Amino acid sequence: MSFRIVPRLASLALLLAGCATTSNQVPPRQGTSAPAGQDARLAIYNVTLGAVLGGVGAVINGEDGSRLRRLARGSSRGAAGGAVAYGGKWVAGEISRRENLAWGWPARLTHDLGSSIIENATHDRPPLDRVATHLGFVRVDVRPTSGSVRARLLPVNALVFGLILAQRDSELALGRSLLFGAPLFSGDGRESVPFGGASNGRAILGSVFVRRDDDEFYDTAAHELVHVMQHHELTRAETSLRAPLDPSPAVESGLERWVYLDSPLLMGLAYYAVEGGDIDAPCKYDNWLEREAEAFASRRPVGVCP
Repeated sequence: MSFRIVPRLASLALLLAGCATTSNQVPPRQGTSAPAGQDARLAIYNVTLGAVLGGVGAVINGEDGSRLRRLARGSSRGAAGGAVAYGGKWVAGEISRRENLAWGWPARLTHDLGSSIIENATHDRPPLDRVATHLGFVRVDVRPTSGSVRARLLPVNALVFGLILAQRDSELALGRSLLFGAPLFSGDGRESVPFGGASNGRAILGSVFVRRDDDEFYDTAAHELVHVMQHHELTRAETSLRAPLDPSPAVESGLERWVYLDSPLLMGLAYYAVEGGDIDAPCKYDNWLEREAEAFASRRPVGVCP
């Protein structure tokens, strides 16, 4: 597929979302107010993130043309990828709206396509040169032109998956995971949620835990799936931006053939150092990554503290 299809995909993604991102007019939490123009901010953030990552990555990793040309090329392609990724996050809201986990797959695959376009832009490659998805603790790369497929281990996600599985109160809901498009664990009670304080659910890198008895199970599942998407896009960005620091080709050919280093460093810096972490209620959504996840998942205006 040629580059001409990418703007069409981006336009379709934005058309699907349109102004309906926060169409569910539930009032914000008491003591908070929703900032004006929230829908536009969500779209601008995703498109801008793709443009910045694509442009900077193309300057760092590319070799074809001047730096200015690589910046322009990478930014435009990355922006298109960001628009498609935005569409994937919007589709995640169908999980809560329809109370059906099967919408996780369309959401994930749309977001994966957008993230792949951004990732290709960071390497100054054609937009659909490679399409990748992170399935649990395995990364699958597909080359559309040749049809070749490569699977690699995501070691950090595999470690986290194993730790959650080993928790006494955690149960892997296999059937629901296959519907959802990500490992989905469940347990009873707020105290059963692993790695942190009591809550209704949590995304731990590429895995999701939701209380079995959560009255808003589908809303929580959709919220945590958006967090998984955030983790995936920032993991890919970190890998692309550190590409010049990778080992020699001789080492790469051995290690990177089987392993894709899924470092959570950039996601952690964005969530904790930049946004302040999981802020206490009612100001939780002062954290932008939490606000984005809630806005897409519940399709409502999300309030922040004055």
